[in-house]
Amino acid sequence: MLNKNIVIKIKNNHMKKLIKLFMSALIFVAVAGCDDTNKVDYVPPVKITFEGVDDSNVVVVAKGDTSYTANITISSSTSKIRSMAVYAADSITGAKGRKLKNDTLFNPTLNTYSFDFVIDDLKQNKAILVEVEDDNLANYSKKLFIQITRDVFETGIVTIESSEAFFGPYYGSWLGGRSYISKDAPKYVSEIDFSFGNIAITGTDTVAALVSPDKRQELGLPFIPNLRACTFELTALTKANFDAIPATDGADIRALAVPTQTVLKAETGKIYSYENDTEKGLIYIGALQNKKGALLQQNGTWVQNQTFHQLKIITKTVMKE
Repeated sequence: MLNKNIVIKIKNNHMKKLIKLFMSALIFVAVAGCDDTNKVDYVPPVKITFEGVDDSNVVVVAKGDTSYTANITISSSTSKIRSMAVYAADSITGAKGRKLKNDTLFNPTLNTYSFDFVIDDLKQNKAILVEVEDDNLANYSKKLFIQITRDVFETGIVTIESSEAFFGPYYGSWLGGRSYISKDAPKYVSEIDFSFGNIAITGTDTVAALVSPDKRQELGLPFIPNLRACTFELTALTKANFDAIPATDGADIRALAVPTQTVLKAETGKIYSYENDTEKGLIYIGALQNKKGALLQQNGTWVQNQTFHQLKIITKTVMKE
């Protein structure tokens, strides 16, 4: 009878040989799968093309253009085109939306069909979805994304503070709107457009105010050097007026009178103009809240249980020409 250890050794050697054989076969299959001679490129029976648009399916319209005409061709190689329709699509998610062009039924069915489709009212990015059904009742679709060239840059809701309890007092309209604390602001000197602070404009009571960044030291606010000047003005615009300014046309902003105030009281629901050396814009103040917290002083110390203000704003900005 074989020794038990010998039996185990023989079994282990046999297992190693099986593993090597399996790995060799696996490598062969993998290499064969990578061989270009075995590569299969699927060509769909129905093809949808947008004239003048590359494989990204994105077209960028020129600044000021408010409509785009898509030249669309549907062609079929092995089947026939039975019907087609055009839908709106979400410009962010691509999700199918409402029908823009009713079903077109072809009787007799066709091998090719071309048509123009106008996408108008381009105040923001839009997308369309073309759907086709062939005579085998198979469905095919393709999306086209129409990207506007912005003249007006609108931010999301940005929170800024007169202190640095949670957010910073320095504001930049770039990258969808940013607020900066003193520690980070020196890295973004050229991007900071205006600031916010508690100022004694009249008497001794302090109020929440929009502040030109270069005036902070003069006003006794914590400051960083080399910030640019900015001026403000209260406008008579309503939130509806603000919302109505399209992304493609900043003429209404450019036509505003040059603002003259370096410090201006901020109030909820009001819309202010602002201007610095590179841009001109509007500030909508959606909320203004009184809060208490520790406030940073210019010497780096913190004073506890102090009143400060927090703003929630949206800006619309144009570059100066």
